[in-house]
Amino acid sequence: MGRAVQLVVSRRLLIAKILIATNTLAWAQDLEKGPIKFLSKCAECHGADGKGAGRTSIMLKIKPADLTVLARRNKGVFSPDAVAETIDGRRAVQSHRNSEMPIWGCRQGPPPGSQIKAYEPKPIDSLLDMPCDPEDAIRKRILDIVEYLAQIQEK
Repeated sequence: MGRAVQLVVSRRLLIAKILIATNTLAWAQDLEKGPIKFLSKCAECHGADGKGAGRTSIMLKIKPADLTVLARRNKGVFSPDAVAETIDGRRAVQSHRNSEMPIWGCRQGPPPGSQIKAYEPKPIDSLLDMPCDPEDAIRKRILDIVEYLAQIQEK
């Protein structure tokens, strides 16, 4: 093989290695989104292990749920849709609206596809919620958490 051919092959191999490394890194970062979001948004109350004993849980009127037993409590089935709806909070029963758990979906409007009248927030409510991002961003944030919760279910 001539020197020029070796150089071209070496460059192509280097480019392939860089692409593989970049894709692997991006894939690894995607896997970490759920745990990172959970630790930054949920662990304060639910604990880093999801068992409900976060740093601020002792200050709450209602003890945060043990998120590692959701499937066990549902006859062994983890229901991503039900968990996502609970986290979203816009379709929740009135008790959720009165709880200390923030509503992750935007309070300014009803959930997507819903014909329910929009919830009218009190001025303090906006301080308790996640930012009112576009619907696809809200949904992605919730789904990342749901995927992580599915992984930490006790067997």
